Amino acid sequence: MPTFVVGDVHGYPETLAKLLRDAGLLDRRLRWSGRDARLWLLGDLVDRGPDGIGVIDLVMRLEREGPVRCLLGNHEAVMHSVARFEDARASALDELFALYWLNGGQEADRARFRPEHAAWIERLPAVARVGDWLLLHSDTDLYLRFGRSIDEICGSVSTILTTGDAAAVEDLLADLADRTVLNDPGAVDRLLQTLGGARIVHGHTPIAFVTGTEPDCVVQPLVYGGGRVLNVDHCLFAGGPGFITELPVVSRDEHGTKPSDAAP
Repeated sequence: MPTFVVGDVHGYPETLAKLLRDAGLLDRRLRWSGRDARLWLLGDLVDRGPDGIGVIDLVMRLEREGPVRCLLGNHEAVMHSVARFEDARASALDELFALYWLNGGQEADRARFRPEHAAWIERLPAVARVGDWLLLHSDTDLYLRFGRSIDEICGSVSTILTTGDAAAVEDLLADLADRTVLNDPGAVDRLLQTLGGARIVHGHTPIAFVTGTEPDCVVQPLVYGGGRVLNVDHCLFAGGPGFITELPVVSRDEHGTKPSDAAP
């Protein structure tokens, strides 16, 4: 069963649909046509672009039609939290609301955000495993603050997002926004040894910003960390054309800890 991943879409449903059509995963009517393929979106469907709710609605529908899943991105977590606490007047929330608008929050998305969107975000996994690939949104090991297994991390993050007080939610959002930690081999080791897998794929940190490349020149993932880490944030919001990545089968030694350095 081939597995495809898509990085941060940030409010561009038409671009996402085109990428999926070009990959043979959607038909002309934008219906799932990927047969036995799996698709994972790695979070940050919303903000910065013009139609984040349109992206969420598309992904929610595709989840009902085929093996399509989505990780929780920090932007979904912030959008959910702003909606949850919008009637509160605690000064502790000032930073949360400022963060939303500073990081590309859109008035049109807030106006169209519905309870069904909130409920969907609450169910999104923070991390996932597909074979020997560990799927993250953010390139950080702070996920381990929330548990020592995938189920524990996902459960803890969902509980805080849904019922945590303002202070707990702000701490969660700060951790989910952490980045560039996976340049440290020790952080990669901690994640893989604790949660399993041989390689990590993530979004969150635009490849163009890391490499100093113009976004419109970014057309493939960035492999780093000795071949163990794959960044697929194509920087759509800044003009990247976007790409979809099929995750290759990982080749490991007999101890199951050393992946191949072959790029996808």
